[in-house]
Amino acid sequence: MKKVTTRVNDGMARNKALASIKNGRKLKHVRNKPSTDLTASAKRAFRKARAEAKGTSFVEKLDKEGLEFFNSVAAKPFSEQAVAFLNAYWGEVGSQAEFIYSVAWDKFKYADMHARGINYVHKYKQGTKLEFDIGLYFYEKLCKFLEESKEWKDEKYTMSHPQMMTAIKRKKELRDKVDVNFDGHVSMIEYLLYQYREFANPADFVTRAMNHDEHPEIKKARLALEKVNERIAAYEAEKQKLTEKSKISGVKGLRAKNLLAQLDASPLWEGLQKALITAEAAVRIATRKFGGKSYKKGSKGSDSGKAIGKDEGAIWWLNRDLAEKKKKYGRK
Repeated sequence: MKKVTTRVNDGMARNKALASIKNGRKLKHVRNKPSTDLTASAKRAFRKARAEAKGTSFVEKLDKEGLEFFNSVAAKPFSEQAVAFLNAYWGEVGSQAEFIYSVAWDKFKYADMHARGINYVHKYKQGTKLEFDIGLYFYEKLCKFLEESKEWKDEKYTMSHPQMMTAIKRKKELRDKVDVNFDGHVSMIEYLLYQYREFANPADFVTRAMNHDEHPEIKKARLALEKVNERIAAYEAEKQKLTEKSKISGVKGLRAKNLLAQLDASPLWEGLQKALITAEAAVRIATRKFGGKSYKKGSKGSDSGKAIGKDEGAIWWLNRDLAEKKKKYGRK
């Protein structure tokens, strides 16, 4: 007897196929891949919709060890959560790294700043998670930004665009699907796993990431960049203070204006430049020695472990963050 194949060649046929699945009618066979006539984004949407219609669960149950590991990642600053995700899924999501760094991470930080009533970036220290209401605020700002932005409308970044939905539906989605560890918050890793659920899920992430440790050289580079952040915060705090004082009339105002004009030749500025040079050297060494490799600690937690697998996410992030800091604060 000849095997019958259910072909999905256009939008109408695809909708009928999905409707059949949702209504419980069995199909003899559905192609693993949608028609080649569809765009890349349409194919991704089809695969995601079919998986959800068939009941494929995004949140797979984690065992005790897996949940403990997941919680340890979710307790790290937003940027480190993003790096862990990129390391685990670089092959699938490396093309979205710039979006994650420039858009998602940025909006996550500003949502956290909004929640904590912080108005200046130099006064902000990265958080680890957002309450549901702030998670809704994050999605609202992200969707509005993408709607108004031309730069991120390229089809290349389609998989990074969140699905539009009402606030009520979004909150239910956050509670039922995004909040993997059921703590009433949304972490960066939970957002990323949910956004890229076409190929990522918590259980798979734990499997991929659990045996991955941060190499000492990569850690050294990351900490060097954190020192740069400290120098930037001190520089920006002084700049803000002098800017406010310069508005005062009289001698005090004139003195503040003079100090402000000399700020880029001050010890604060020189300290920042020194920190940038140190960080650049550390990032260069980490990139040269360990770019493209992962690391697992030796016995008893020693640093004699061997490089295994890949570490592109961490290396990419270090270089991207260094470039951003040099652009804003490097010598002109």
